[in-house]
Amino acid sequence: MIQAENNLYNSTKELKILNFYSDWCPPCHAFMPNFIAAEKTFWKDFDFISINTWLNMELSTKFRVRWTPTIIIMKNEEIVYNKAWVPNWWELKEIMNKLIWEKSTVKNENKKKFFWLFW
Repeated sequence: MIQAENNLYNSTKELKILNFYSDWCPPCHAFMPNFIAAEKTFWKDFDFISINTWLNMELSTKFRVRWTPTIIIMKNEEIVYNKAWVPNWWELKEIMNKLIWEKSTVKNENKKKFFWLFW
């Protein structure tokens, strides 16, 4: 899990999941086990980034976070999912699987094009 510090985070993957939380927030603490479980399942495809809203106000403002927890999923720096409060675990898992499937489909289509180009 990547912890954002000084309003920055180092992310190398095209898919990112941002977890905006506060230390004092009971729903944030309740969601954290699900966030960790998601990371254990989807670590190959996603960068998991935890952002403390009080310590990273610039990022919180940039992403217009009004409530904690807020979960934002990004694909190529574009927001594809934004959910304030405690997200439904099954909904979150479904959208993550969909993004992984889309990513693998695009890769396979590019492989087919490459194959036919040189065949």
